[in-house]
Amino acid sequence: MPDSSGKPLRLRDFIRVGDLFFSVVGYRNHPHIRCFLRYAPGNGGRFREGKKFRKLGHDDAVKIGEKFFRKEEGIFRVPRDIVDEVFKPEERLGEVMDYEVRKVVSYFEDIPVTNMGVTGSRLIGLRGDESDVDFIIYGRDWFRGREKIKRGIQRGKISEPDDDTWEFIYRKRRPPINFDAFLVHERRKFHRAFIGSTYFDLLYVRGYDELDRNIPETVGRKMGRMRVAAEVKDDRNIFDYPAYYPVKHKEIKAVLSFTHTYAGQAFRGEIIEAFGQVEEIEGKLYLIVGTKRETEDEYVVSRTLLNKLGIQDPFS
Repeated sequence: MPDSSGKPLRLRDFIRVGDLFFSVVGYRNHPHIRCFLRYAPGNGGRFREGKKFRKLGHDDAVKIGEKFFRKEEGIFRVPRDIVDEVFKPEERLGEVMDYEVRKVVSYFEDIPVTNMGVTGSRLIGLRGDESDVDFIIYGRDWFRGREKIKRGIQRGKISEPDDDTWEFIYRKRRPPINFDAFLVHERRKFHRAFIGSTYFDLLYVRGYDELDRNIPETVGRKMGRMRVAAEVKDDRNIFDYPAYYPVKHKEIKAVLSFTHTYAGQAFRGEIIEAFGQVEEIEGKLYLIVGTKRETEDEYVVSRTLLNKLGIQDPFS
């Protein structure tokens, strides 16, 4: 279902079905909405309209939302006609404009505010004591935002995450690569920063004129697990969802990462190493990484970057 403005659902929007809050996880939401259950009633220290809610991990979400979960896809599918409320970050930005959000918006003052939004717990009125600012800039303006973070850190106007924050992110994501390997990839993405004491993530979502990008989202025929090492041919969509790494490989057309952990890992001309599930989609083979938010043994790394910095074993 479109929201009240008639615009289609897209990545990082939220929907509410009764007391269950789902985050939209794709752009192709017909005939059902592709999403993941994030919040449900429970003792989690979050309150909305007098009720207690908690944030869900993968396994709890699957258990609570079992009737909507599609095991073969690893996501939830919600019928459009049962959705009670739609939350679009760009349309509700004014409603969540507290002191911290205002600081982030002000930092990106040269980008139209209509191309900004805040998602996550703040968007749906379930902000917790440790909630960060999950800040979206839409479409091509995102890359301008990323460049401004890079320049701001280099000039000392803002700061990159401190050691405690990096360690928290690492533990939260639970990747199979070691902390040093994780950190060297993250530090060159320039999508996390502090403005004073306010921490925020800069999240990419396609503009409405980019929704039909030809990047697979559907599940294909599973062909088994595989490790791929190959050169990245193009990096225009490495921060997209799924992150898209077309590679020079005799079998695999591209590596697709469905977890934010591995967005922006390798750039054009670098040698990417990835391990995941091979799927055949429309006659082409793709390596799929990120079947769960917790990435377990699946990974994407830049061997070029690791070799440059002398990290020979990113798994120890």
